Amino acid sequence: MTVAAGLLRGDGIGPEIVDAAVAVMDAAGADIEWVTLPAGEEAFTNTGSAVPDDTAEALRSLGVALKAPYTTPLTGYTSPSWGIREAIEAYANVRTVQYFAHPGARYPGLNLTLVRDQTEDLSRSVSQRSSDGDVGIGLKIISRHASERVARFAMQWAVDKGDARVTVGHIATGQRATDGLFLESAMDVAPDFPGVSVDEEILDGLMTHLIQDPSSYRILLLESVYGGIMCGVMAGLAGTVGVMPGAIVGPHGAVFEAGHGSAPKYAGTGRANPAGMILSGAMLLDHVGQRDAGDRVRAAVAATIAQGDVVTRDLGGTATTSEFAARCGELAS
Repeated sequence: MTVAAGLLRGDGIGPEIVDAAVAVMDAAGADIEWVTLPAGEEAFTNTGSAVPDDTAEALRSLGVALKAPYTTPLTGYTSPSWGIREAIEAYANVRTVQYFAHPGARYPGLNLTLVRDQTEDLSRSVSQRSSDGDVGIGLKIISRHASERVARFAMQWAVDKGDARVTVGHIATGQRATDGLFLESAMDVAPDFPGVSVDEEILDGLMTHLIQDPSSYRILLLESVYGGIMCGVMAGLAGTVGVMPGAIVGPHGAVFEAGHGSAPKYAGTGRANPAGMILSGAMLLDHVGQRDAGDRVRAAVAATIAQGDVVTRDLGGTATTSEFAARCGELAS
């Protein structure tokens, strides 16, 4: 059955990589009717808003979208990605990495998913400077409601994906009021998921063990700021951020997005790796019940990287964005 989904084409390298993703998804047999939604620089120029009200309403109505990265300018308007998160009231951010055979990949067996809260922590931007400007104060906010909600999401994700382990990362020994509440909330939820092993690890030890051998970890559950840092660690484990797909999920929809930025200096050069965007498309296909097509997309990306003759620079080759996508499309069809 045809599914209508929003298409947010992004800024910078966004249009190139999202077009690549759509082409590979089509080749794999995806049955999607794309609805292009304006956002970002062009939308701001035309409407005065980086996420127009019509776009926000369409996201809620459609309930699913594929989103390329957007540029956040230093002045002019706030992050379009933030506006999109607000439109669907996203509370969970998902990022995944797995082992692909390329020169920068050092961890066979890597298969890791991060689930991070999107609503609290220092990311709430409750902060100020002292009157003399010499002291900065940031308020870290953690609530039981938000912590339990994102914990349930992570554990249900584990059930749905057939994973058996969720690890809660924290610094509850030092941040007892905040991290302690986050950890307590997650552990209170755990008995509702008897098939999932839920453990916890202090963040510095977790980082060390991931770098030594990430193969035994499956799903990491973290607060917002720690999770943002972990995204960078995961990109390093995978050898490049270019193969990291992801999603933001809320009560009003799910938006699937690559785990990197808009890289405006590379726009139009054909140098961008579209793999993360293509794999985000595969996640979208899973979400709308077109799992067979999603599996074909994933298999095509893995085979293209393994063959090694048509891959982008970050994967050790010289292929362009469109050449990489064309090979993926051939293998997915």
